[in-house]
Amino acid sequence: MTSAAGNKNSCIKKSQYSGHRSRVRERFYLNGFGGMLDYEVMEALLINLLPRRDVKPLAKKLLDEFGTVSEVLAQPVRVLEEFPGLGKTSAIGLKIYSEIGTYCLQERCFRESNLLETPEQMYNFVRMKMGLLKHESYMIFFMNCHNRLIDYHYIAEGTVNYVYTYIRNIIELAVDCGAGKAVLVHNHPSGVCVPSNEDLQATCKLYAALKNVDVELIDHLIVTHDECFSFVQHGINISKLEGSEE
Repeated sequence: MTSAAGNKNSCIKKSQYSGHRSRVRERFYLNGFGGMLDYEVMEALLINLLPRRDVKPLAKKLLDEFGTVSEVLAQPVRVLEEFPGLGKTSAIGLKIYSEIGTYCLQERCFRESNLLETPEQMYNFVRMKMGLLKHESYMIFFMNCHNRLIDYHYIAEGTVNYVYTYIRNIIELAVDCGAGKAVLVHNHPSGVCVPSNEDLQATCKLYAALKNVDVELIDHLIVTHDECFSFVQHGINISKLEGSEE
C-alpha cells in the first residue's frame, strides 16, 4: 500500500511539473519574456535543457548564486557544469543561449554597412561579446575606408602586455582582409572604464605598426558591463600619443 501511495504521489508531482512547464511555455508564446520575473526567465531557459524535472528551484538557486540571468549566461561552461543540478550538457545549452543574440547581431552587422559607424554602435555590439567576461580580453575590428565592417577577431586574453605579442598577427590579419581602418577593443572586468598607462602604450605601438601597412587605427574602446570609454569621444588623438609616430 505504501509503495502504491508513493507511486501515486510521484505521478501527481510529475503531472504538476508537466502542467507548470506548459504554462511557462504558453506565457512565453503570448508575451515573450515581457512580464516574467527573473527566475521565470531562467526557468524558461532550463525547461528545454532538463526535461521531466521541476527546474524552478534550480532557476532560483542560479540567480541566488550569480545575481541576474545575464550573469548566469556569462559564466564559463566549466563553472556552470559544476553547479549542482546542471551538468555539462545543460551548461553547454545555456552558453548556446547566451551566444544566439550575439550571433544574430553579428550577421546583421555584416549585412548592413552602417551598423558600426559610431562608437556607440560598436559598443552595443562588443558589450554583448565581452562586457560580462570575467577575464581581460582583446578584439580587433577591421573596416574598409567607408567604415563598413570587413572582419573581426579575438586577438588576446590576459593583461595588455599580450597585445605586443600579437601585433605581428594583427598586421597579417589586416593585410589579408584588405582593411583600411581598425578599432581595438578590450574589456575591464574590474568595472573601471578608464585607460591605464599600459593601455595608452599598447595603443601607440599598434597604431605605429598598422600605419606601416596603410591601416589606420581610428579608435580604442574599453568596455565594462555598463560603460564604454572611446578614445575618440574623450578627445584622445591616437596619432598624437607619444610613440605613435615610431
